[in-house]
Amino acid sequence: MKIAQVMLDPNYGGAQRYFADLCLELAGRGHSVLSIIRKNSVLEPELVSMENIKVVAVNNLFGWYDPFATNQIKIALNRFQPNIVETHLARAAFLTGKTKPAGKWPLITKTHGNINGKYYRNMDFIVPTTVQAAKSEYHRNVPQHKFSTVIPNLARLKPVSTVVKPTRIEKIFAAGRFVKKKGFNILLQALAELKSMDINFSLQIAGDGPEFNSLKALSTELGLNENVQFLGRRNDIPDLIKNADLFVLSSLSDHFPIIVLEAMAMGTPIVATRCEEGHPLDALDEESAILVDKGEKSALFHGLRKAIQDPESCGNRAQNALTVYKNCYAADAVVPKILALYDGVIQQFECNNGTRH
Repeated sequence: MKIAQVMLDPNYGGAQRYFADLCLELAGRGHSVLSIIRKNSVLEPELVSMENIKVVAVNNLFGWYDPFATNQIKIALNRFQPNIVETHLARAAFLTGKTKPAGKWPLITKTHGNINGKYYRNMDFIVPTTVQAAKSEYHRNVPQHKFSTVIPNLARLKPVSTVVKPTRIEKIFAAGRFVKKKGFNILLQALAELKSMDINFSLQIAGDGPEFNSLKALSTELGLNENVQFLGRRNDIPDLIKNADLFVLSSLSDHFPIIVLEAMAMGTPIVATRCEEGHPLDALDEESAILVDKGEKSALFHGLRKAIQDPESCGNRAQNALTVYKNCYAADAVVPKILALYDGVIQQFECNNGTRH
């Protein structure tokens, strides 16, 4: 199968990680993949190193309404002649949608959050990541008939064979873009409560973003400089998770954070907030993680203290989470569902356009 994947967002986060992992998995299974990315994307070195992947780097100098970027995408698709095109995030959907030729190939898009239908008008199908995301009312201006079957996110990370259950929990890890919705300020405040009770802990936090300076200042203000280490943006997140005693997701809003899957795969105990978008609740429950209410310092504090005081139960939950990852979110579990979706979409598209033989 010839599959085009398009990602033009300039930032790096879970959606970009999913995009790269999907391209690599499809190519590794013998499919021919066209990866259309933004020029100077951090994903390019990883993608060009893989056989069966052709990378086209697009100049997107004029934002959302960039006719030059649209033309570059159109030329790349016409040269590649894909069986199907999948876009990721709104910019890629919007600009790729403008190239849509009648009857040539279907366009689908993967949801990585709630979406505004005006950017997705030319998509034939929208692929929801969670059960919640498959509901039209969750989005703006998206008719229900546009949604395909739910396909969860995947991670290529090879899971550990079994969980090494911690005898104590001191080393905490968190990561993500430093933006308000990630709730890192609330995590620091909860940790300050732990410190006031003379509970031993250290936090490594990886990432960057607009809130970096304010978070460092808050850490100093709360007297956490000896406990908290800001690592900056890292490429060894799985190793950092594996070496930690506890992973924390403090988000106020998150659609389907890939890093939760990585923590599950590494067998690291998890404390996570309940996000309204469905994940991590789609992947985690009280048997596989300690779940707390979002946006509440006291709730996160109690969740952290519960984990620290009962490492044995944390280890049991981590083992359950590892099993869920292997069965539901590892690449071998998800990629066959994606390929089946592609086959179904292509068949329907060809029937609708009278091109099926």
